[in-house]
Amino acid sequence: MLKRFNSLQTALLLHELSFILLVLITVSAGGIWSVFWQQNSAESLRIGSMNTTVQNVRGELYRQLKEVFDASFLHDSDAVDEYQSYTGTITQELETLNSLASDEQELIAIKLVSTAYTEFYEQTVVLFRAEILGVEQQQLLDHDLEQETFAQLELAFTTLEQLLTSKQKLLTESRARWSKRLIWLALIPLLIAISLLLVARRFVRRNVVHPLADVIDGAKLISKGDLDHNIPLAGVIELVKLSEAINAMASDLVSSRDRLVETKKQAAMGELVPLVAHNIRNPLAGIRAASQVARDDDIPENTKDTLSDIIVAVDRLESWVTSLLSYLHPMKPHLSETTLINVADNALLLIELQLVDKSITLKRLGWDDSASTVQLDGHLFEQALFNLVQNALEASKAGDVITLQYEQGMDVLTLTIFDEGKGLTFDPLSEQPQSGDVKRLSCGLGIPFAQKIIKQHGGTLTYHEGPNGGTAVEIKLMLAS
Repeated sequence: MLKRFNSLQTALLLHELSFILLVLITVSAGGIWSVFWQQNSAESLRIGSMNTTVQNVRGELYRQLKEVFDASFLHDSDAVDEYQSYTGTITQELETLNSLASDEQELIAIKLVSTAYTEFYEQTVVLFRAEILGVEQQQLLDHDLEQETFAQLELAFTTLEQLLTSKQKLLTESRARWSKRLIWLALIPLLIAISLLLVARRFVRRNVVHPLADVIDGAKLISKGDLDHNIPLAGVIELVKLSEAINAMASDLVSSRDRLVETKKQAAMGELVPLVAHNIRNPLAGIRAASQVARDDDIPENTKDTLSDIIVAVDRLESWVTSLLSYLHPMKPHLSETTLINVADNALLLIELQLVDKSITLKRLGWDDSASTVQLDGHLFEQALFNLVQNALEASKAGDVITLQYEQGMDVLTLTIFDEGKGLTFDPLSEQPQSGDVKRLSCGLGIPFAQKIIKQHGGTLTYHEGPNGGTAVEIKLMLAS
């Protein structure tokens, strides 16, 4: 599941979506605060308008009361009209209060004010009908109107004002609470932004920067010739694919290098082998002719046998030279039925004298077993085995033992050549150094020639360390071959 998100494109998409989410959170927080602020401001304006209206009603009421006294004691002819004008204004203001009310408590408080004002109006309007105030009217002005009716009006006004003051206080407290919340709401986008920054930084360093540095370093090493270096497959999918492509390119370069080395060897042999073959064939022809002529003479029988052995050896060398020339061209083995032991014995005939000269013992293991027959080109395979044994001989010192071990399985034949030399400091097949100073074996083209012949027969040639030091050369042939 996580691998699906381990992509640069997906990471960028998630990063963009995260910032979109951050913007949405910020906008939502701002929108919530804006809506609250508008509601709070509207409520504050409404309560302020009601307070203003209440004060207007109270002011008009006092002016109206003054007109009552002007009419009663000063006999002001305009007092009645002024009184009625104030009455109309107060009625409109009370209607305004009713329209501004938002709950049942406010409506009840406004109704108390309206009821008290109605009682005040009914008591005062009677005074305008009497031309001269009697004792009852004076008592009404002095006691009932001033001490009772006006007291009720003040109580109603006070109740409404206290209600509005209480609501204004609640608004102030609510605004203070939301101001504190706004601080935390403002911190949330900031914390999210910091978290996104840290996560993005870690993701980029872990999945882009470090793997990209590995790719750059690996590309530099490969460009300097270290084609065996493998760039770690780490980071986002795009960098993994890039690393795989560079590693595949390095592998292709290794193959191209091996083919180039093989081509150079072929070119070198193309110039060298014909000259060597020509210089070898002429003496061989003379040796064979002289041996043939000498054998026809009347000489002792043991001398004739020696000359016959010389002729056989010369013929074998001639065949080997011919096979060596064929190495320069596409090789097509001429197969015949034989055993791997017989081919090995024929190859060892020409090296026995060298073994005696260097005091090296040759040991054959598995030769007593009944060897299965296989289809081989005897001449080519003899040369391959001769070259490999010759390498073991050159790596050995006086008193060492070279062992040839033959093993036969159900479907594979194995011939292993063991020597007791220093071992290899390089891979003889790829020619890549392993450790220490590189010292090529003095085998010339023997190893690639042997490898080519064995491959032509469907076999494999491998080198590894011997059980007691030295080198083990292992040849495997399928019985089906």
